[in-house]
Amino acid sequence: MSGRLARMSGLFAFGLVVLACLGCVTRRLSVWAALGVAAVAAGFGIVWLASAVRRALAARGPAQAAATAYLDALVAGDVAVAYGMLTADQRERTAPEEYAERHGGERAVTGYTIDGTTVVTGGGFRAEVRGQVRLAAGDSAPLSMRLLPGADGRWRVADWHTGPHW
Repeated sequence: MSGRLARMSGLFAFGLVVLACLGCVTRRLSVWAALGVAAVAAGFGIVWLASAVRRALAARGPAQAAATAYLDALVAGDVAVAYGMLTADQRERTAPEEYAERHGGERAVTGYTIDGTTVVTGGGFRAEVRGQVRLAAGDSAPLSMRLLPGADGRWRVADWHTGPHW
């Protein structure tokens, strides 16, 4: 099912619920008619919810693969590749030299584990990745990463934080 059809199903379900509620309150619909309208609205709501869940589940694998590729590039010391995987907004705010400096020395990532990836469809389509990173200084820190779909259809790293103070 297309995203457009799912959005339309959600809007139609909301409209039917409003119609049923207003019909009962103003007594222009019988209770049975209002229940019928509410049942149809529930059906459209289920279609919308199933579509959103299916879309999120389909996107989880590619999002986690993008996070893994980004972290692999940092572990390999290939900061230019990692920089290229950032969103356009992040690349505009951070110069390549500043980015390389920020991810070098004791703050360089030497290893990582990904604990999970969650794709969020409400409030904008995005992926959130949680895990742990090992730094060159020898310590490990919790990892939080947010990815957004880019204009090219690939997941891009919007921001990521390590350490207890995100």
